[in-house]
Amino acid sequence: MTMISLNQPSANPTVRLYPEPAEVLENPALSCYFLPLMSFTHEHIQDQQEYTIHLLGTDGLSCTSPRPCAENIIHGFQYNEGRYRYMGDPAAFGEYNNISEVYGWLLEDFNRNSEYYLHEKISAADYGANVQVALNSIATFDSRRYAEGIYSYLYTKTHYQRTGEFHQMTELTDNQLPVADDLLLDHLTAQELGQTLLAELPQHTQHSYNLRPEMIVGGTERSRFMSPSGHGAILAALDPKHKEIYLLNPSAM
Repeated sequence: MTMISLNQPSANPTVRLYPEPAEVLENPALSCYFLPLMSFTHEHIQDQQEYTIHLLGTDGLSCTSPRPCAENIIHGFQYNEGRYRYMGDPAAFGEYNNISEVYGWLLEDFNRNSEYYLHEKISAADYGANVQVALNSIATFDSRRYAEGIYSYLYTKTHYQRTGEFHQMTELTDNQLPVADDLLLDHLTAQELGQTLLAELPQHTQHSYNLRPEMIVGGTERSRFMSPSGHGAILAALDPKHKEIYLLNPSAM
């Protein structure tokens, strides 16, 4: 998929929606935890290098056994030639031990029934209710919100790939008016959102992270890609010295 410009001034970063997991993650199997929402280019002034920053969405999951770089409010990745290597331990998502099986079932279900879902404009809430019985026989965790998040992601992704136009779930299924705000939060807006989070980060994490507001380079509202009920921005902080990316979730505070 080519990079696109979302009606932004030419000086703004170029944005790519729904990159494939293998292009974003060194271990694509981790996409059952981290769905690739969008990528954007960031030219860092300090080292004069251009980075491709990936914003990943989690929905309906929480870190029940937090580990370094794997906590509800923060996930850390090593940046390696445009892809992310997860520095956390998936074991942090302790009780979701069969998440890959549930994710696989949801992918298969959507691929099999996507024409019906799109034609009938099945909402995320209705989908979650419709598949709950089936998922109860598979999932070892409460999978309702996770299912709604994956479904919304696949629905909006499929619509975008077919039409070239991005619309969030509620616009497509509930006839809500389009959101006028840019998908990509510029670095100044993202830094403003992240200031309070970073100031209070030690109170909400079990491990230490040396992050400063000026490290935040962008973000997005994840509900525009995933479950409409999962409001909260995903912010990206770049540590160019150590080639690390931290994804921050202010709503987890």
